[in-house]
Amino acid sequence: MAQRETPTEVFKRALAHAARSLAEQPDLEVVFSGDGPSLTGHRAVLPHPPRELSGPETTRIRGLADQLALRVAHHDDSVHGRTRPKSVEGAQVYDALEQARIEAIGANALGGVRDNLAAVWEHVAQRKGYDRLIDPAAAPIPEIIALMARERLTGEPPPPSAKAMVDAFREQIEAKAGPDLDRLTGTIEDQRAFARIARAIVRDMELGDDLSDAPDQDSQDDENQEGEAEASDEGEGEGEDQSPQSATLDDSEKSHRESETAESTLTETEEDENAEPTDDELETGEGDRPARPDLKDSGKPEPAYKVYTTHHDEVISAEELCDNEELTRLRAYLDQQLAHLSNVVARLANRLQRRLLAQQNRTWTFDLEEGLLDVARLTRVIVDPTAPLSFKVEEDTEFRDTVVTLLIDNSGSMRGRPIMVAAVCADILARTLERCGVKVEILGFTTRAWKGGASRDDWLKNGKPPSPGRLNDLRHIIYKSADAPWRRARKNLGLMMREGLLKENIDGEALMWAHHRLIGRPEQRRILMVISDGAPVDDSTLSVNSGHYLERHLRKVIAEIEGKSPVELIAIGIGHDVTRYYRRAVTIVDVEQLGGAMTEQLAALFEEEPRAATKAAIDLLKSPPAAHGAPAMKATSFRKVREALT
Repeated sequence: MAQRETPTEVFKRALAHAARSLAEQPDLEVVFSGDGPSLTGHRAVLPHPPRELSGPETTRIRGLADQLALRVAHHDDSVHGRTRPKSVEGAQVYDALEQARIEAIGANALGGVRDNLAAVWEHVAQRKGYDRLIDPAAAPIPEIIALMARERLTGEPPPPSAKAMVDAFREQIEAKAGPDLDRLTGTIEDQRAFARIARAIVRDMELGDDLSDAPDQDSQDDENQEGEAEASDEGEGEGEDQSPQSATLDDSEKSHRESETAESTLTETEEDENAEPTDDELETGEGDRPARPDLKDSGKPEPAYKVYTTHHDEVISAEELCDNEELTRLRAYLDQQLAHLSNVVARLANRLQRRLLAQQNRTWTFDLEEGLLDVARLTRVIVDPTAPLSFKVEEDTEFRDTVVTLLIDNSGSMRGRPIMVAAVCADILARTLERCGVKVEILGFTTRAWKGGASRDDWLKNGKPPSPGRLNDLRHIIYKSADAPWRRARKNLGLMMREGLLKENIDGEALMWAHHRLIGRPEQRRILMVISDGAPVDDSTLSVNSGHYLERHLRKVIAEIEGKSPVELIAIGIGHDVTRYYRRAVTIVDVEQLGGAMTEQLAALFEEEPRAATKAAIDLLKSPPAAHGAPAMKATSFRKVREALT
């Protein structure tokens, strides 16, 4: 008998049919994943619905599906890309206005769509704390302009949580761009005409230097349209990640992601207007590429790395960031999402375990006066009854006295599948190494806030002194301490799935913190493995220092550890070349390769000492007897050779 569908399955099926109908695309593929929402071609990814299908969360997921479907039906990438401003700030406003146009078409046609989209906006406003906005410089101008355009296009007021924020800037925006905002209402169905007015609004707000009312370049070759569409990727696809591991989307995350998507236009906050960048390194030219530091030497001496204030930094355990019930729920979510991957990584981990246990072959010292009787040498007594009995003693395996620290990048660019895979791999490797007698510590690093947090507020209150150094609140997380058993820390890794946890990444100080913890350990061998997907990026810090400020500090810290510390440092880069930073590193293209890369790197490290011992033994055999002294060669050297080879 066929198994009855659960209410959740019925909801998913109905939502998929509704999305295809609204998109006017029968072949639209609708899937549900922790990576959603996103839109790639004709494949829409939505977050998993809640267990309880009644309530605002269900309405919000409907709204996300409506947004993606409306984009498929009413948005043309090539048209959008032709007149898209090149400046970062101008592009954000331009994309936000286009998203408002797309949603207005659906909201004006269907009342249910209007309600669903309103639920999405209200959720965004609450999550980003627009009702608690204190610093006007941190106001998300693109979203404010989009909400004012939405008000004109649909008659809908701003969501309650964002109303005060919009009203605070309404007079200023109306004075500059009010007439052009009024012109939008007559062009809602014409994307080209709407785009020209959107450019005019960007020009009114003085957010771009390439803004004219020039007509669309319809005469461009078709082969160029594909390249132009890439420039508009920021207006397509995924946005506010609604799975539990999602973080707030804003310009900080824009510094990490390879492309931005339509929904992210709704949830991005604008760069601090009062920031004082020292050069053009904060812009990348493409608008949505990672803000990699420029390594050109300006000829001026680089100021020493410093921290504006440490008063707001924190080192915190996972249990302190959320209660036990939520940790249990997040861990269950993690297990559910990556059940198939767990099997793959588990097989790799078992292979690592076999390789480690194979190195635990018994090492014995023979011909001793006491210990265990060596029965293999009892024949001596038969041949020569006067020969003394031979005893042996087992020696400990040296590699057991080892501690491994896994330092995981908890930045916004790790959202979705990368952080899930990293969490599961760390979990399984910790359990595997614990079986082999190797202690494991799992740490994470991020910041407490986007755009500087309390540290930046202090800097603003103090009159913005120049060159403040690192300008954000660090958050270093202890998921599992080295002495904690795996069974007690297992739930803590679910914290990586928590919404809003992943923010900026300041790698240099995180590396120093993890290294300092390792140096204090009593184990003889200490290994630090860093898992990251990009260069250090913190918009608040880079906006008031040189563009390579954080990267230079990271390089200096790595050089100190690799050159002077007993800690063995290795790194794995996910889609980002970390070999230019770390001497011992590997870069993987697909996050699915992470489990294999971690196990292989650890296995190679543990095999280095046996290989060195074997080489020493072979060298000893090849050396002339005179080097050792002929009488001693038989008694000691060959015993060393035998033990080394064993």
